[in-house]
Amino acid sequence: MFLNLSGQVSIDGVVLDENKKPYTGANLLLNKARGTITDKEGRFVFKDVTSNRFTLQVSAVGYKDLVVNGNTDTLSNSLQINLSPHIQELEEVKVNGNIDERKAKTESISIQLFEEEFLKEAKAATLMQTLKTIPGINSMDVGTGISKPVIRGMSYYRVVVAQNGIKQEGQQWSSHHGVSIDQQSVSHLEIIKGPGSLQYGSDAIGGVINVLPEPVPINSGFTGEVSFTAKSNTQWLGSSAEFSIRKGDLYSNITATYNTYGDFLIPKTDSFLLPAPVSASEASHEVVLGNQIFNTAGREKAVSVSTGLVKPWGNSCIEFNYYETKTGFFDWQGIQNDSIRSWHEKSRRDIQLPYQHVNNYFIQHYTNRYFKTDKLKFVFGYQSNHSKEFSLLSDRTGNRKEELDYYRNKGNYELGLHLQTLSGNVSYSLRRFDKHKFTFGLNTQYQLHKTDGYNHILPEYDKFSSGFFLTYKYTINKKWILNTGARIDYSVLDIQESLNPDVAFGDSIFNPAFKATYPGTAFSLGINYLPGRNTVFKLNIGRSFRVPSAYELAAYGLHRHEGRFEKGNTDNKPEEAWQLDLGIKYSWKGLALQLSPFLNYFTNYLYLSPTPELRPEGQVYEYRQTKAMLSGAEASANFRFRDRILFNAGAEYVYAVNLDLKSALPFTPPLRIQTEVSYLFKDAKKLKKSRLGIELLSVANQKFTVPNELSTPGYHSINLLARTEIAFVRQKINLMLKVRNLLNTSYFNHISFYRRLRIPEPGRDIQLFISIPIK
Repeated sequence: MFLNLSGQVSIDGVVLDENKKPYTGANLLLNKARGTITDKEGRFVFKDVTSNRFTLQVSAVGYKDLVVNGNTDTLSNSLQINLSPHIQELEEVKVNGNIDERKAKTESISIQLFEEEFLKEAKAATLMQTLKTIPGINSMDVGTGISKPVIRGMSYYRVVVAQNGIKQEGQQWSSHHGVSIDQQSVSHLEIIKGPGSLQYGSDAIGGVINVLPEPVPINSGFTGEVSFTAKSNTQWLGSSAEFSIRKGDLYSNITATYNTYGDFLIPKTDSFLLPAPVSASEASHEVVLGNQIFNTAGREKAVSVSTGLVKPWGNSCIEFNYYETKTGFFDWQGIQNDSIRSWHEKSRRDIQLPYQHVNNYFIQHYTNRYFKTDKLKFVFGYQSNHSKEFSLLSDRTGNRKEELDYYRNKGNYELGLHLQTLSGNVSYSLRRFDKHKFTFGLNTQYQLHKTDGYNHILPEYDKFSSGFFLTYKYTINKKWILNTGARIDYSVLDIQESLNPDVAFGDSIFNPAFKATYPGTAFSLGINYLPGRNTVFKLNIGRSFRVPSAYELAAYGLHRHEGRFEKGNTDNKPEEAWQLDLGIKYSWKGLALQLSPFLNYFTNYLYLSPTPELRPEGQVYEYRQTKAMLSGAEASANFRFRDRILFNAGAEYVYAVNLDLKSALPFTPPLRIQTEVSYLFKDAKKLKKSRLGIELLSVANQKFTVPNELSTPGYHSINLLARTEIAFVRQKINLMLKVRNLLNTSYFNHISFYRRLRIPEPGRDIQLFISIPIK
């Protein structure tokens, strides 16, 4: 091992076979990213390891695989790795540590990494619902298969969902357009809570969920896993198959998923109310319901294929993802008619009008190239997101008969939105200087948006954006680390004019032609204090910006599934925010405590505000701007008692206020506390890794609301979890049983569409997960 003044090290060593002779051609993978092979003398070296903790995976044909978790603080000599023949299972040589923990300590922003084990245990219907068990993360759900992330009370265009740094682009304006990512293909991801604008640009003002690339298989050969899922509430049936293969420097990963589910059930509810302003007469119009939310069934299909190359100079990979969903929308208008209601009652699994069909294609290439201590990374991606909505069509005035017949013949094609995105990111990390690390990069993106269908809500447009960023990390000493950076962006948005095809109804022009340029800047300054190995203090202050979306500028039409008419405003300006983040983390033996307060001050916050106006299409909501403040905190506590009892608790709170009106901001999640206690059983001959847990979810009421927004009572919900690994000779089978909402509690989610209809969340749900690893 070699050490320089900045704390960066080079890890070197030798790999020996069972006869203590050097082994040529062994594969080594450092921290799941950097690969190399041993030379003729069996030697290897990794330069510029920026963390004191590392994970080294070693594989060689015909020998047992090894995982070496090391700490350079206690590593004084070169590593000697001894291979053992006749591999049966992966062994672990424990030294100490985890590089991801080190990254979280040295970055001033709130950044967390979540591995496959967490994602499997927390698994829900969608990736965003899986992540809402994390303090500070919520999901805005519409039915079973559609959800969007909410980070610290911010969502839509303020939160970036990315795949290896490339933004995942869909229809972010809409709560009934989910994230087009198959969670079965996600093995690990990182979450930034708070400003991520420096590296990700405008839309990351609230946070980032970045899906990281699939790990490189560490050994030559074939591995895989087949999994099955069944859920009682929605009659969910799902299956997935994952396979990985490696031969020498080449590897491939393949994942295929298929899920189908029926209408979801709720605790018996006599009736629901139509979505309308609280003061409107329609708000008291009751419609008979029961316990079934009609036409919320759906299907999901996904395929992911990646193939890559691992070399001593770095690694390169190309990845293709296809994701398709067909999802029914709750027909709150149609079931007021007895004949349509009977139509929906025939089957829980049928998908009738209205429904949505989304096809998403995503292709990406990335390369990591190392130059001694420096690193060059470039990522390029193309995404095609095509959303189609179908619903019973009507012509109010009789002026659109020809169009009506045309779109009825296409299956009652109501709305088509096709967004194509071409993206490129290039970054270079300069690490050759003692105690100093510079990273500079360029992000570019071009979008083309086309529309189709009988109705209108969003115009056609094209957008170009480009940004340059520079970050700097200065390791002052072992206790103090300085992080700072700045970014410059330039965006051009060109929106096409949209005319009303029926001049006898509504405005003659939905939106005028509009073209604007939006320059922007962002910067941050952070400091980390590490008084000891178990304690971290963080402080970060910065300025962020966000370019208004085409929807916030030019929306005009019925957001059908939300039951409201939404309007944009071309006078809206880019958002600007000053953001303060604090972080305190302490760990001791089996105890870990964390507290993360935050404060966001917006000089011109963009928000969708309900109005008292009610049009024939629905309640009118308008995009407005105001001075605003969002503040709050996340806290977590984890304790392991005698290696058998696990206690986990997390809490989050957001206070969002419109400073101009001295009132609330709409759709703010209330205080939430999650508490879990688990017992870990001793391994038996046939049963291993057995665990039994109970979770209590407590959510406070939300009374701090805007006019025409309902307040929501608090609730408590209990969930159960049991899991084990069964051994049949050489074959393992992993079983997990969950019971969600054990007591079938009737409660409302304040940020759900169904809250405004007075419809509670899903009732009791018994879930079974089976996975079978293949070697």
